[in-house]
Amino acid sequence: MKKTRLLAGVCFLMLFITMNAACTFANTTGIDGHLDSIEGNAVAGWLWDSQAPDAAQTVTVTVTDKATGVIAAQETTVADEQRDDLKNKGVGTGAYGFHVGIEWDSLPESSYTVSLSSGDKTISRTLSYSNGCVSGDLVSLGNFKITAYCPCLQCSEGWGRQTSSGALATANHTVAVDRRVIPIGSRLLINGQEYVAEDIGGGVRGNHIDIYFNTHAETTQHGVRSTEVFLIR
Repeated sequence: MKKTRLLAGVCFLMLFITMNAACTFANTTGIDGHLDSIEGNAVAGWLWDSQAPDAAQTVTVTVTDKATGVIAAQETTVADEQRDDLKNKGVGTGAYGFHVGIEWDSLPESSYTVSLSSGDKTISRTLSYSNGCVSGDLVSLGNFKITAYCPCLQCSEGWGRQTSSGALATANHTVAVDRRVIPIGSRLLINGQEYVAEDIGGGVRGNHIDIYFNTHAETTQHGVRSTEVFLIR
């Protein structure tokens, strides 16, 4: 009789654990996304829910003043634009892209952080934008191929954060350039973010700039892009 009760108790406990795990899994969000770039007044990116790949998610782009922490602008849209690059990477149907318009000229001159969220889920990757507060004149250098690198062995070839200029590479600051095109030490404006040319790379040739990130996951998400680059004098 005792064995029967013990067996029943064990079965009940296993059933409880199984049901609790199932509930926990059901409540786990599958939301993932990325802020890609700021091009003019358009903020581009993507977001999807792997647990509901056929449902277009509502996204919110928030612009926060870095100095005051005050939200300067906030726009909401639906992430339903077809992105073949996402589909080719195995991200569902690929129909998860979005563009949101931000009227930068209507905001006070400052430096801003641009963030992405959906419901109560915030995506860790942010962008920076300087609105009219860059010290110096801007000179267009034309369109450049923009890639990304990090301190991992694959990207840095063993150099880690050490750059050719002697400085330690810093995210949102350091870029690698072809010094025959852009001198080391040059200040550059790329998609509203100010960078400094502190490094060179074996694969960086001609109109090509490599932006430093802290992790390889961020470099993969960045991929290869093309944008106009400005020299800050």
